[in-house]
Amino acid sequence: MKTRQWIIAGIFLLALLGLGSSLFHEPVVFLKRVLIAFIFAAVLLAGMRFLLKRSTNVSNQEQKAFLKAARKSRKRMKKRNMKVHTVHTVKFSKRPLRKKSNVQLTVIEGKKGKKKNRAVY
Repeated sequence: MKTRQWIIAGIFLLALLGLGSSLFHEPVVFLKRVLIAFIFAAVLLAGMRFLLKRSTNVSNQEQKAFLKAARKSRKRMKKRNMKVHTVHTVKFSKRPLRKKSNVQLTVIEGKKGKKKNRAVY
């Protein structure tokens, strides 16, 4: 173990020892302190949740809209993929491969030298 880990373990051990001796010598005072700590933590947590929920209300609506759109997109892609797979299997099984066309295309000579009359802005 590293030195830092030993120091942290020692601090936790001393804290547990102090809590144990406080519980053994003055149980009522210990329970009051624990109760006050829990109440303080609950109030602090409720306040933080309230503030975070209030500040992220707009982004929360955007997040919900994004998740809804993502679900629709997934459904659409799933349907599309199912259609593509079924079409491909049917398409390849019925049609033979295409043959190369014998058509020969020719180039028609035009008036290449004549310039077009365009307006310049």
